[in-house]
Amino acid sequence: MNSRLLKYIFILFLNFTLVQISVCAQESTAILFPRTTLDFYILESELSEGSYLTGDVNDHGFIKYDNKETPNTRNINNRMITLRSEFYLDTIYSKQNIYLVVLPVDYPCKIFINGEQIALRGNFKNGYTNRMHNSENILLPFNKLHYGSKNEIAFQLYPMEGEIYPLGKVFISNSKDAAQYVFYRNLLGPKLITALSLCGFLFFLFFLITYITRKEYNSQQYLFFALMNLFFVISYINNIFTYNFSNTFVLEKMARVAFPLFILVGICFLIEYTNIFKKKRIVHAVLLLIYLPDVILVLIPGTTTEVINAYNSYPLISLFAGIFILFAVSLVYFLKEKNAKSTFFLIIFFLNIIAGLHDGYYFAILKTKPFLLLTPNTVFAINLIIFFILVVDHSKLYHVALNSSKKLKKLNKELELLVEKRTEKTIEYANKLEEANNTKDKFFSIIAHDLKNPFNTLIDYSDNLKSDFREFGQNEIYQQLNTIYDTSVNGYNLLENLLKWSQTQTGNIVFEPVKINLFEIVQSCIDDIESQSRFKDIDINNDVPENYHIIADENLLKTILRNIINNAVKYTERNGMVSISSKKDDTITEISVKDSGIGVSDAELKDIFKIDKISSKPGTNKEKGSGLGLILCKEFVEKHGGEIRVESELETGSVFSFTIPKIIQMN
Repeated sequence: MNSRLLKYIFILFLNFTLVQISVCAQESTAILFPRTTLDFYILESELSEGSYLTGDVNDHGFIKYDNKETPNTRNINNRMITLRSEFYLDTIYSKQNIYLVVLPVDYPCKIFINGEQIALRGNFKNGYTNRMHNSENILLPFNKLHYGSKNEIAFQLYPMEGEIYPLGKVFISNSKDAAQYVFYRNLLGPKLITALSLCGFLFFLFFLITYITRKEYNSQQYLFFALMNLFFVISYINNIFTYNFSNTFVLEKMARVAFPLFILVGICFLIEYTNIFKKKRIVHAVLLLIYLPDVILVLIPGTTTEVINAYNSYPLISLFAGIFILFAVSLVYFLKEKNAKSTFFLIIFFLNIIAGLHDGYYFAILKTKPFLLLTPNTVFAINLIIFFILVVDHSKLYHVALNSSKKLKKLNKELELLVEKRTEKTIEYANKLEEANNTKDKFFSIIAHDLKNPFNTLIDYSDNLKSDFREFGQNEIYQQLNTIYDTSVNGYNLLENLLKWSQTQTGNIVFEPVKINLFEIVQSCIDDIESQSRFKDIDINNDVPENYHIIADENLLKTILRNIINNAVKYTERNGMVSISSKKDDTITEISVKDSGIGVSDAELKDIFKIDKISSKPGTNKEKGSGLGLILCKEFVEKHGGEIRVESELETGSVFSFTIPKIIQMN
């Protein structure tokens, strides 16, 4: 019998799979009408819709609709908003069902296609708002569509007193896309809220009956939790019992009253459960004074305008204050206990803040409904977590599990974890200390390297001036002093750039790429080492075009060029030549420094950019260095996202090239 049943189930499953494959294959061969969002023009018109359904929108006085608040200036007995949109329908879609997808609407409305009415939603003669909480897809009749030409869709909205909310997203699409969109939006909207509310109502009944009938549960925290679930259900009652533009006046009142009451009893529950306040009654009284005016402000007004204004002023502020109070109490409880329960409380009440800001932004700022309401989900999650915490707290299995042996085992594990964490932190601190020491040594070496040349120049010129100033004329002394001044300024700039490099090693430097003139940067670097090149009679040519611009960090690029050009001069014989050029393609700019120097051997080329194998040989005039300049260049080039390389031949010269990507994120 069982084998026969399994056989039938397998056959049914196989047939279903084959049918689905066949349907998908047929759909894939057809060209489906794509989802097309409609852009509307808006006009606050008279109650004579026929005049505004056809014809030129500009002649009627329509303006582009920005999906913001609708105008509301006409008399309530002659108030109508006309929204018009146009779309082109190709003849290739003539055999397809095309649907109009409408999100939840806050107005009674009539819907037209090419001047003919296809839908009527709500009762626009009613004095209060009519709401539809579900999205729907409306079939556009074949005989009313114009294939191969323009089609016009119009919405006639009838706003009542106080209604200014914008029309939500509207689009046309094929049957499959429209059905899926409407299904998921309604599933994650009103249907999900209804399911969560049903669970909340069961929680309310369970804990209320338990509080009344069981003495061991005769504590205020259980009563507060029961009321939390009750007010949660009531706060979304207008989503549960309304559909297709039902009159929601009474339900709106109930929902608006329930929101502050839920916050009130929620805070009271948390205070009772956590025991972080000694004088609980005083705290409860203060909370009552805060949230009782909310209820009064919502109940007293008799019109929609007054309800909306009251809800968006003091009650709305107190609601947001309430969710932050809930989080603050849970944070204090977490800092006090630091256990799983307090962690759950802290996380869920933090998520409640995010949900409140998300939904408040849509409703209060955008004045529209989000695809998924987060607040009811997080509020239900709050109730669900509290439910399980209360059940676990007073479960016999929970208390039996806490025997001595398991307590000891748990303490041992916690101790092991603590020791392991402390060991990991110690190792981490040691690694960071070692890295910091290496960075410090490296930094001081680079300072010595990059500042050596300016100081050598200063010493040479000041020594000449000191020894032979009596033999110099006034002009010569002035030139010597100018050279000393320029070299001092350049040395200071070098020090400032190197200090910025030290920040890169600790992650504190701000990388600031900007648009710069490459020719001017290269010329500035050439001027910085003019004294060294002039001393050896070396010509330095700037072959970069004058109006050549790139995106790079100016200080880092100067340090790169200064070090490479300085090395070229250092290792070039007297009367030699150094040239700086550039070229670009679609993705990078390549900058090259070519010299006619002594070159670099193959063995030296392998380790020239390695910090652990750093070395330096004297220049052609016995100049000394640390060899760290190229390491600095490599790091700054990679900071830009580029690469550096060198080509060299002994006794012929070297070419140092590096790339700067064209696309760099600019601050």
